Amino acid sequence: MEMALQYSAWAIGLSLNVLVISTMMRGAYRQYPFVFVYSVALFASTVTEIGLQNAPKTVRAGYYWTDEVILDVLVFFLVIAFIDQAARYSKQKVIERRWLVLGAAAIMAISFAVRRSPHLNRQMTLVSRDLNICAAILDLILWTLLAAARRPDRRLMLLSGGLGLQLTGAIMGQSLRHLSRSLFMAGTLLEVCTGFLGLYVWFRALRSAPVSTELSRIKKGQVPEEPTPC
Repeated sequence: MEMALQYSAWAIGLSLNVLVISTMMRGAYRQYPFVFVYSVALFASTVTEIGLQNAPKTVRAGYYWTDEVILDVLVFFLVIAFIDQAARYSKQKVIERRWLVLGAAAIMAISFAVRRSPHLNRQMTLVSRDLNICAAILDLILWTLLAAARRPDRRLMLLSGGLGLQLTGAIMGQSLRHLSRSLFMAGTLLEVCTGFLGLYVWFRALRSAPVSTELSRIKKGQVPEEPTPC
């Protein structure tokens, strides 16, 4: 039963991931490069995780948590990039990007120092939860900027909302797993399902993004002109 749920989760997650990536290839990857990088990294990490199913438990645990930290860092950069974009539509004073990056690095270092434990899974669960809480706070700042804007970017609001779903589910799921072993499955299911919802919201938001000019010409059968040699 557990393996059936695992394979079903992989199948659904990869399908949603492919939908997001293929939709972004129409041109949205230029406007939202960190969304594209995060989506590709998530896809690659899932495929690698599937390939490591027969590897020793210590190898799988080491890979899983290394991958989790990398994705958490990418989420920080993703939210900071969203805040930069939202600042264009808001008159409110925004914290400079460098301070956000420095703050994220400091929080990560403090979390690793405070959460020291001989048990890797326990330590990294708490570290990952700390990072997700900080990213969720940044996402809340982003929503404040978008809500205050006279003409908010609705696509950016949807992308931010999808990310907020993923972060909230991850925080709650990690907390449940930390509270009790009996709640481990419930926490995992909550985290996985909210992750699916977040990817679906991203897909719906990006589906309406305009197709790049060159790609639309190719789809219509118009071959781009060769550059004239000097």
